[in-house]
Amino acid sequence: MVNFTMPKRRSDHKNSKPNTWLRLLYWGLVCAGIWFAYLNIQPYERVVGLLSSKSLNSAFVYLISIIPIVNGIAAIIGKGVTWILGTVLWGVIQIIEVLPLVLYNNERFVETVISSADSRSRYQLKDDDDPTLKMLKKVYNGLPTSVISNLEMLKVFTYTIDFLICITVYSPVESGEFSDFFFILATGQWRKLDYGNLALALLTLFAIEVIISLIIWVGKLSYAIQESSN
Repeated sequence: MVNFTMPKRRSDHKNSKPNTWLRLLYWGLVCAGIWFAYLNIQPYERVVGLLSSKSLNSAFVYLISIIPIVNGIAAIIGKGVTWILGTVLWGVIQIIEVLPLVLYNNERFVETVISSADSRSRYQLKDDDDPTLKMLKKVYNGLPTSVISNLEMLKVFTYTIDFLICITVYSPVESGEFSDFFFILATGQWRKLDYGNLALALLTLFAIEVIISLIIWVGKLSYAIQESSN
């Protein structure tokens, strides 16, 4: 009986330290994710504020601004609304960008998609098929992998929008114009770039995805350590 229990206790003791460090790393990454989320929402709040200010009638804004007390309340409410809308915009963009990463690291999801794609029947396309019927057959035959492909296309589109938002707020050129930025890149005038703003834009663009990747890696490593102790 002793021969069976002692190795397990030694294994548990050996694995306790790595698991402790992994827990600390995990919660450190969670805190970092919350902090970067707070920082990354700010550009989207600015964009929402910029768009909303352009959409409001200037005479109405001027009228509100000259009324005592009301202008202060309006400013507080307006700031809160832009923060909420900016957070929603940021959340939608981040979910689309991160969702493929989470799904691809879920073994059950990947296995289900592969099994479904290999086992499902395919409809044969016929020359005399109605165009609508042929379209529906193509849609069905492409499932479920077409969903993943569309998600990847949506991710690329979202990253493009996200990049444009980031360089709008953290413009890497003095003028803040897209055309000037791409012109400088095309002509190789690297000294005219604001590398500080460019770093902030890239940090806003990729920080959350990198942190979530590390959290997934820590979770898998912790699971592997626990499995090795059994």
